[in-house]
Amino acid sequence: MNELIEKLKDISKKPVFLKAAVAAGILAIVLILVSDLSGGKDEKAGAADENASVTFGYSDVYADSMDTKLCELLTSIEGVGKAQVMLTVSSTEEYVYAETVKRGTSQAENSYVIIDKGSQKEALVKKVNNPSIKGVVIVCEGGDDPRVCEKIYKAVSTALDISTSRIYVAEMK
Repeated sequence: MNELIEKLKDISKKPVFLKAAVAAGILAIVLILVSDLSGGKDEKAGAADENASVTFGYSDVYADSMDTKLCELLTSIEGVGKAQVMLTVSSTEEYVYAETVKRGTSQAENSYVIIDKGSQKEALVKKVNNPSIKGVVIVCEGGDDPRVCEKIYKAVSTALDISTSRIYVAEMK
């Protein structure tokens, strides 16, 4: 046994072994990084708990898109001038999957509708719910005028279907 340990020590001191060990370590790190980046993309079909909500970072994209649209809308209102908009969302995009119901004599059994996409099977998406809007902050040039603020409150409340208590308007400096 001691001879085997001595041989391993001798082998580990050779430059070829060190290069191979370093290469194996780098390969392991690269594989871990690649698996983290690609993991979770095709996990739509699966258990019911996993299908309740799927997050793709869409909420940030949605908020940014709505910020831009809202800013364009507000700057077209008379008296607003330049404007900056920050919109926050309280949830992520949610997928609702199509289900089938099998009724038995005493109970019903629900299951997701699965479609075949070549080599993969996925649950059929019935609809996609956008993130819910939590609040809006608007900083604009006309933010000190009560008449302009009232127009902004009405426009934002109507466009986003939120109460005016979730909207804050301030004057731009």
